[in-house]
Amino acid sequence: MHCKGLHRGSTAGGGALSTAALLLLAACGGMKDAGAVADKFVDRYYVESDQDSALPLTTGIARMRLQEELKLTREARQGNPGMQLRPVRVYYRRRSLDGSGAARAADYELDIRPQGGGALERGAHVELSQQGDGSWRVSNFSETQPR
Repeated sequence: MHCKGLHRGSTAGGGALSTAALLLLAACGGMKDAGAVADKFVDRYYVESDQDSALPLTTGIARMRLQEELKLTREARQGNPGMQLRPVRVYYRRRSLDGSGAARAADYELDIRPQGGGALERGAHVELSQQGDGSWRVSNFSETQPR
């Protein structure tokens, strides 16, 4: 299981990472491996609750979804700039990475532990598509409840 520690939810700051930062990620080779991109996305989106830093890892429907979430978050915080979110720890384990050609799909088990006790289990399904430059991006994602 992976864990990034205690996080308070999505960031209030605006804007995605710069193009230069995105190019740096790609140059480091991290964007050329579908599994690594899927793991980074899960770290940033689910563990860190940071849509801004997850955005450069996305394309298509996933990108539109994050942009809409960021817009709604900003709107919700207007008039309440100090809005606190409940701290939570999220652990995850990749169960599978399947596919061939320019498409991959990764499935994860999420163990969500809010501060103060309790635990929630969820599944995350992350779809990836290979871009023209050979890099990978998350093209869609969804959550499921355990059966």
